[in-house]
Amino acid sequence: MKQKILIMTALLCTVLTGCYSIGPKQETAAEDTIVFDPPEQEVVRLALNDSGHILNAIAMEQGYLEDEGITVEYVYTETDSDAFEGIRNGTIDIASNSGTNLPLQMISEGMDLTIFAGYLLTGCMPIFARKETEWTDIRDMIGKTVACEPNMYVITGPLLDMGYDPLKQIKWYNPENQMDRIRAVLDGEADYGLVGTALNYEVLQNPDLKILTYAADVLPEYSCCRAEALSTWVNENPNTVKALLRAWIRAMAFYEANHEEAVNIAVRAIDQEDEAIRAYVDNPRFDLNTGPMKKSVKRAWDYMGRLGLLSKEASDINIDDHINVSLYKQALDECQKKYGSENMKFYEKMQAQFAKNNQ
Repeated sequence: MKQKILIMTALLCTVLTGCYSIGPKQETAAEDTIVFDPPEQEVVRLALNDSGHILNAIAMEQGYLEDEGITVEYVYTETDSDAFEGIRNGTIDIASNSGTNLPLQMISEGMDLTIFAGYLLTGCMPIFARKETEWTDIRDMIGKTVACEPNMYVITGPLLDMGYDPLKQIKWYNPENQMDRIRAVLDGEADYGLVGTALNYEVLQNPDLKILTYAADVLPEYSCCRAEALSTWVNENPNTVKALLRAWIRAMAFYEANHEEAVNIAVRAIDQEDEAIRAYVDNPRFDLNTGPMKKSVKRAWDYMGRLGLLSKEASDINIDDHINVSLYKQALDECQKKYGSENMKFYEKMQAQFAKNNQ
């Protein structure tokens, strides 16, 4: 696996020190006395691709990781397969940019992963075609060629609900390089295409293409990217997991309260042009969310099972055994207790969202 490791340096702490606030610090004496159990593992190795991890970039720059006594080490991967191979062989602890369909497929094939959090609830994934293409809705794809992986349940799931058999009634063209999907539509090899959030700008800027809709419009709250790790790692490092989640939750609060500054942090952290990043972060469909979103994950598992996209052994797997919501809830409660005065509405919203989506 081709990879290069960039160690994001941060001072390691064994106890929490000062807090970095979203606005003026408003900690009470009681909040100052709240301390958390130290992490079992002070360095967390996170798989990273070209799209970056905005919340982790904020957490690092604002000092939230340092507050938690952890450092995140990025392990750069060229493909999602590299990320899961790294988890399997022990060179990566966590993947968070590899969708929901892929970890679910890995689980169905016997890889003992636990989904414990999220990164994106919905991304800015365009469904596009040549500019002259007429469009009603996703039923237009029936009988056509679509440049996308068939396990993209955001398309195939709703079509299944409409009574179609999308795996048989659509011809799928699925090159691993997503730029090849764009070229396939331009060259007439495919009628429609779907690409990831990071390529939204590429489609928008091409005068021969038009965006017909977005994945988030077809299937709301579809669960774009979940955070997963080997179950053994999660079980052996609960304090590390919670420390990372507290940092990410605070970063999400910062992102929502300071959008422009957060975008500037993203621009510095991600190897893309400012316009390309803004093409998705300023789109309302781009929904950063740290929650596990158990309800959306289980819906995806159901779609993939009904579509025959999971292994035969999947029928013997209880997907609930591979979704841990308790560590996230503990981290959210701890964040609210210690930092809630900084942004009370944010934490109230996150608690309500957890109750709705993770039972």
